[in-house]
Amino acid sequence: MTVNAHHVRYLIIGGGLAGSAAAQSIRLRDPHGSIVIVGQEINRPYNRPPVCREYLHRKTGRAAMMTVPLGWYSDNQVQLITGQRVTRIDTTRHLVAIDTGAEIQFDKALIATGVSPRPLHVPGGDLPNVYDLRTIEDAEQILNGIDKARTEGRPHNPENRSGPRGRVAVVGGGLLGVELCETFARLGLRVDLFVAHPHPWHRFAGPHVGGAITRHLEAHDIRVHTQARIAQIQGDGRAQRILLDDQRSFDTDFVVTAIGTVLNRDILRGTPINAEKQLLVDQHCRTNVQDIFAAGDCAAVFDPLFAKHRVLEHWHSARLLGSIAGANMAGDPTAVYDIVNQYTTEVFGIAASVWGESKHATHRHTRLLPSGGMLEFGVSDANKVSQTLALAAPREYESVLHDLVQSRTDVTGKIEQLIDPETPLNDLLK
Repeated sequence: MTVNAHHVRYLIIGGGLAGSAAAQSIRLRDPHGSIVIVGQEINRPYNRPPVCREYLHRKTGRAAMMTVPLGWYSDNQVQLITGQRVTRIDTTRHLVAIDTGAEIQFDKALIATGVSPRPLHVPGGDLPNVYDLRTIEDAEQILNGIDKARTEGRPHNPENRSGPRGRVAVVGGGLLGVELCETFARLGLRVDLFVAHPHPWHRFAGPHVGGAITRHLEAHDIRVHTQARIAQIQGDGRAQRILLDDQRSFDTDFVVTAIGTVLNRDILRGTPINAEKQLLVDQHCRTNVQDIFAAGDCAAVFDPLFAKHRVLEHWHSARLLGSIAGANMAGDPTAVYDIVNQYTTEVFGIAASVWGESKHATHRHTRLLPSGGMLEFGVSDANKVSQTLALAAPREYESVLHDLVQSRTDVTGKIEQLIDPETPLNDLLK
């Protein structure tokens, strides 16, 4: 779809979950103001979490992942432009340029462009069967790699060439990397996980939880390689081996990297918009430039609980911040970010939930539960609870784990109570 130069009340740059949530939030408050969404992907805004699970399992299609039904845009007079990219923002003239050569003037604009996967900068990192996963198109390439590996790939057991085939190397031990391991294993592939740190989930979990999730993965035939630094990806035109810096090598049929994300700064060039690793926004999702907002993975929102800007790289945060941004764009300043963030994941039937800010945690303490699960507490230098984590724990703990972070509970002299399963956690809140 080609857009002609015209003026709109609300311009949303980015066709993801945050942008979709912003459009819905605007329309709730302003039934008539013109809205244009410009998205680089050819797809309508969709929910990304199913991409690494249901979509790779071919259990869901594109239509089922869309954030709103197709008719919502026309019913609500929202113009959706897909497959086009904003190349420049003129904050003085309130104008953007599109890669088609068209220009759009706006009253208020939201930057919700998301982030891009961080590339693996090693020799061989650009081979054609080294993938990352962010979009549906990325998933399609990985699906082709899965099919090829299962039919033509290396056997799981070299001594049994008639047995199952297909090997994959996953690089990165964060949420996405671990979730991909489960997906590939359930699809019948032999999985090697390469983690640069002492254990998976290093960014938000301590050694007890990290060790537990390592053992859980290994119990499901995932080979976990910790402190593993990739030196090179070798192969004759395609990735065939992972070479570590200690010279160990591992055969593979394809590689998927999940080592973090980077902000696309192209459209920020020449603008006064403040950005560090992400665009800096206040509790209302406002940038430092009047009438310019930002939300989603590309934004770092000011969190009053920790008195700092924070990047919340999870789908429910993207939806929440998009809604807050849209409300403020439509003139509703009561919408602010003032909650304790939470995110969840599940691996081979074990659920984990996390609250708060892991970067504030300088030491961690673990409570082992009679049920076999565990709770972990990230505590700051000032002995205040900054983060809580529940692994395979009953849901009855969720409220108090949230409250411990919200109140920034001081646990000075109370570590023994914190880790003692016989001490009610609510006692620490009194």
